[in-house]
Amino acid sequence: MKRSVVLLVSILLVATLLVPACKPKAPETAAPPAAAETPKAEEKVEVIWYVRTNDAEQPWEQNVVIPDFEAKHPNIKINLVVVPWDDFDTKMQTMIAAGTPPDVWSHWGPSGFADYVIRGLAADLTPYIQRDNYDLSDFIPEVLDIYTIDGKIYGLPMLTTGSFVFYNRDLFDAAGVSYPPTNWDDTSWTWDGFLEKCKQLTKDTGDPATTVFGCNLGFWPNDAYAWLWGQDLYPDSAYKTGFADEAYLDSEAAIKAFQARQDIVWKLHYMPDPAQADALSAGGGLFESGKVAMHLTGGWGWWNFPGLEEQFNWAVAALPYGAPNRRCVVFTDPWMMSAKTKHPDEAWEFLKYLASPEVQRSWMELVKAPPARKSLAEDWYKQFPTMKPEEVKELHLGALRHGRESPNHLLVRFDQLNQVVSAALDPIFNNEARAADVLPAADAELEKTLQQIKAEYGK
Repeated sequence: MKRSVVLLVSILLVATLLVPACKPKAPETAAPPAAAETPKAEEKVEVIWYVRTNDAEQPWEQNVVIPDFEAKHPNIKINLVVVPWDDFDTKMQTMIAAGTPPDVWSHWGPSGFADYVIRGLAADLTPYIQRDNYDLSDFIPEVLDIYTIDGKIYGLPMLTTGSFVFYNRDLFDAAGVSYPPTNWDDTSWTWDGFLEKCKQLTKDTGDPATTVFGCNLGFWPNDAYAWLWGQDLYPDSAYKTGFADEAYLDSEAAIKAFQARQDIVWKLHYMPDPAQADALSAGGGLFESGKVAMHLTGGWGWWNFPGLEEQFNWAVAALPYGAPNRRCVVFTDPWMMSAKTKHPDEAWEFLKYLASPEVQRSWMELVKAPPARKSLAEDWYKQFPTMKPEEVKELHLGALRHGRESPNHLLVRFDQLNQVVSAALDPIFNNEARAADVLPAADAELEKTLQQIKAEYGK
């Protein structure tokens, strides 16, 4: 995932809410050997834990997880390797080439789960689960299914979340503007209604000290803009196989969505342009600095924004309807084990520990990310002092019901696809060309890339 974002449910109701996703056919994997005898205390085995750079997560990893696990498993040493999102995949490939692959990780870089599986990097956990009679019943079935291919489980989920409107209630109150809804089925919450609130909230005085903009659109990936208008950039089958040979970047809905993104900045001036954003944020986030009233982005806001209530009263709302069939991007993260690990038993022991209810609870309480275990959901809803638990629950479950798993998790070589899409959108977002003039040619390039990827994998 891109936010550090890139970047953590719930009760049985979710079983009918979350759209299950099938994945490409998995490579054959061999069963693990029988559990090895525990090494003597002096024979320490090093397990490489490969994680993203994140200020909210590193204290939990360094000060909670590692000391506790090593105390319980004195024969295992955890080597924490922290890598920024942009370097995540490159560093991983370097480590694999050097014969020291990460042992346990999640898809916290440009590549995602499907890409790791199709390349044979993620181990099949099913034999270990069966060997240890590991209990899977507390995981949300649809979430666990995302990581199950041909009956084989390749990851144990730790979080799932949607995309939302994070907003500054103090700015709404000062402008006399009503709050946006938490109900995802409120069809009166349209894009036009969203723009009207943006208009009322925008105060562009020309002075960074007093200027406030109505919104900032911080979606990732860019597919999310089209999804707001109910248009996927790839066919449904791509989310089942990992591959596609056609794209819809030039569809009417996609053109409308990306043109709306240009207009809200350059025509309506409800969102700061890049130069204004730099001046207003002063090295921090626009939302955190109190310079935008609404921030539309992925669910990492749940764990990036706690503590902001000391500066202003913030809350969360559903995304507006760009079209009746709008959907949001859902981000679900698993712990995976390397198929190339030199210490599979020790790596599996650590992965089991990370996925346990006790550790997921500590993750939930310290990081504020939504857990993937049903037994923890109700407690997670109570984590946010500026919102009622029932509001958090409605938002969370509604996002899962109106969402689909992120394409970067389920499409093979999404990083390459995203580069093509981003290059096409740059002139639109920078007000150098209109969407209708750019996207037809870009769609042809995207389809060419899709076909090239299929050919590389013999599909």
